[in-house]
Amino acid sequence: MENNISEIIQYAPYILIMIMFCANYQIFVTPAKLEDKLKDYVLKETHDIAYQEMKNDIAEMKNKIDKMYDKIMGIQ
Repeated sequence: MENNISEIIQYAPYILIMIMFCANYQIFVTPAKLEDKLKDYVLKETHDIAYQEMKNDIAEMKNKIDKMYDKIMGIQ
């Protein structure tokens, strides 16, 4: 038991340096921070998907309006 404690005391400065390094560069995150990052990612992905769907819907509506205009004008 005494031998284990002396080994821990011998390596304590290195252990503290590693802990401080991990804390400083945020290598390990808390679940709350991870959840926030996930929400940001999901919102961005949802926004991108919704934007693309809206863009496709507008293009489809434009094509239908063009077809109606052509029929009214007697082009086709």
